Amino acid sequence: NSHTVGMYALLLAAAGPSLPPQAGIRVSRRGVFAIAGLTPLAASAEDVANLLYAKADASVFVGTYTDPMHPGGTRAIALTDTRIGAYQLARIVGGGGEGEPPLYELPAMISPAPGKSGEWQITIDFSPKGGPKDFTGYWDGDGIRFPPTPRQVERGLT
Repeated sequence: NSHTVGMYALLLAAAGPSLPPQAGIRVSRRGVFAIAGLTPLAASAEDVANLLYAKADASVFVGTYTDPMHPGGTRAIALTDTRIGAYQLARIVGGGGEGEPPLYELPAMISPAPGKSGEWQITIDFSPKGGPKDFTGYWDGDGIRFPPTPRQVERGLT
């Protein structure tokens, strides 16, 4: 959605040349500000309240996961140093599962879930793997739930 695109643009502008080259994102600061200028970034009062009173933070997603759609593979989520407010960029390194490349890296953004008090979401750019650019999942206490199906990526033991 436009809010997600705007936050990506704002985070990329703040990161500038500090983004790691393996992130695969090449955008000039001028281009990012042009995108961000077209996108509303206003937060609702409920979103602000969620930020102030949330007990969790972006780190709930950090860890190694398995995906039932790609048996045998793993994906590790790590936070980057790029953060604006409660929005934080993350990097996912995974692979080795059935029907997927042996190794891949995906950019992601973690934020409070709009309109869902105390819930966190991760928006993953699967386009490097040929998937959707903005695929959003929600932290459910044990793993990441990707609606509209009950599919869940579960945290591993590591």
